[in-house]
Amino acid sequence: MPGDLPDMVTQAAWARDAILAGVGRLAARMPVAVSVPTLPLPPASFTPGWVASELATDLRHLVAELAAGLVRTPGVRLVDAQRLDGLSPLGTRLDVRSYLTTGFPYRRAHAAALAELLVRLLVPPAPKKALITDLDDTLWRGVLGESTGVSWDLDHKSHAHALYQQLLAGLAEAGVLIGVVCKADRETVEAGLAAEGLFVPRERLFPVEAHWAPKSVSVERILRAWNLGADGVVFVDDSAAELAEVAAVHPDVTGVRFPTGDDGGVYAVLEELRDLFGKPVLSAEDALRARTVGGAPPDLPPLTSGAERQDAFLSRAEQELVVLPVAVVGDPRPLELVNKTNQFNLNGRRYTEGEWRALLGREGAFAVLLAYRDRYGPLGKVSVVAGRLAGRCLRVDTWVLSCRAFSRRIEWATLDFLFDRLKIGDLAFAYAPTPKNHLVADFLRSLADEEPGTEARVTAERFAARKPPLFVRCHTGESA
Repeated sequence: MPGDLPDMVTQAAWARDAILAGVGRLAARMPVAVSVPTLPLPPASFTPGWVASELATDLRHLVAELAAGLVRTPGVRLVDAQRLDGLSPLGTRLDVRSYLTTGFPYRRAHAAALAELLVRLLVPPAPKKALITDLDDTLWRGVLGESTGVSWDLDHKSHAHALYQQLLAGLAEAGVLIGVVCKADRETVEAGLAAEGLFVPRERLFPVEAHWAPKSVSVERILRAWNLGADGVVFVDDSAAELAEVAAVHPDVTGVRFPTGDDGGVYAVLEELRDLFGKPVLSAEDALRARTVGGAPPDLPPLTSGAERQDAFLSRAEQELVVLPVAVVGDPRPLELVNKTNQFNLNGRRYTEGEWRALLGREGAFAVLLAYRDRYGPLGKVSVVAGRLAGRCLRVDTWVLSCRAFSRRIEWATLDFLFDRLKIGDLAFAYAPTPKNHLVADFLRSLADEEPGTEARVTAERFAARKPPLFVRCHTGESA
């Protein structure tokens, strides 16, 4: 009845408040994935369907307020309505017969699409770390050195390349590494990258591989310069042949074809890249990454030129390590670091957010996040140690150290802090070999002079006898 319509809005407002309060309480204990209502409004008002009624407008306003409150609630992730619309158009969602006979209102296709997005919120794919891009007919339209030149503007009907450049600039700002490969002379490539109006800054492009060797060779050189595994890298090229050549040598690199001349296809590629690199929130470490991976400052001596030279360098580096407690809810950096680190990773264990909370909430749980800086600048939060205290022994279940922090004896300083601050007699490491964590095996071997087992133990006495000179000022902080 028309007279009942205001009451419907009032009751919906109460429901909004109750949902926000209930979800907030639940999110304090566990990760929560949620969607706002997804079905079309029933024909409850007296207005025709092509006229926006006060009832429909007020209800949609309440749904928008509900969504705004949910995305601001710690521990809650909300399904994006636009993505759901693309997978399941509004008019195809409601199954009237099923609703009237069983109470289940969704068509199966809509239920499947919604369930897929909810699961992805709870178990998101690991974001990629770096992108390698081709130049000709990819970063810009045209080929360097040819008489027609290159372009990325509306006048030359090549504005799609400008959108790609802007996406790369945004990714770089968010900490994604951007490298370049091009089959051309170095001088020609540098002139192209110095062109006025390029949307991605030249200083964000590192390394730049410009020569006539196969692009798989360029990709190999870039991976070494970044010290990254191939599985965290995306390669974008307009040539299917070049993508296939790189894939044959580096099968773990994700190849994406740039569809030059197909503006709709380019837009789809931009969406795909956004998803490959996307993450719920950005951290301070994301902003630091691109500035720290390009190598040590040019005046520094090599860190691998012998223990004495390394001692001399580290003694002048003004190293500082801040040890922070890991909160169950709050900073996403600890879990992100655990789940993306491969090389210095105690056992390769990955956690869902729920599993991570359970690890931190068990009896005797111990977890710290370590942030590093020196006279050359901050590296941010680079290491996580998580385990369980039992008497005078700390069993370390998870230990990772970012590759950006290698060769600074941070791993030694970490254990030195644990022995000193916790007054423990020994450490037990839940070690497991992986295809990429040989650095951990080497480190544990240096402590025990034997191959590490699944329960590698190190006593305080043995550690004190083996540790090298340390120059790190280590202290605790209040929170992560």
